[in-house]
Amino acid sequence: MSRLLQVVLALSLLLNAFFIAGFVFRSWIAPLPFEHRAPPPPGARPGSVATVANEVNLDDSQRKALQGMLERYSQIRGERHREMHKLREQIVAEYKSSPIDQERLGSLIDKLGDLRAEQQKETVRTLARLEAQLNPEQRQRMHEVLVHRLANPPWRRQAGPSAERPSR
Repeated sequence: MSRLLQVVLALSLLLNAFFIAGFVFRSWIAPLPFEHRAPPPPGARPGSVATVANEVNLDDSQRKALQGMLERYSQIRGERHREMHKLREQIVAEYKSSPIDQERLGSLIDKLGDLRAEQQKETVRTLARLEAQLNPEQRQRMHEVLVHRLANPPWRRQAGPSAERPSR
């Protein structure tokens, strides 16, 4: 009987030792698991032009001078995004149909690519007009922000304040 009690106590001690070792490993040694980021807030995300305009700290006279241009750009961008959304819906409808019409789908994809290219060209034109209104320090900041955005697309950026950004 005393031999059985010793075996049970030894097994209990061994189980407790493994439990504590697992806790210590998980708390202090194991790498952190992948953390899921929160989804972006609903609504349209600001584009490159809006981000640059906010990051370069425009003064009041610059804001007034650029206000019309920024509003036109925003309107054009919104219209183009609505067109792109309609095309995506048509593409989804084509994928749902059986058999898939390759010619129709190909033309829709080409139109979507053309709209994206037009949007990027319009963004570059607007950024060039914006740059003409900036002082040398703001131009330098603008280029830092653009390089950071290009080198770190949204799907690769880290969330939170620890994300590496060019200094203000």
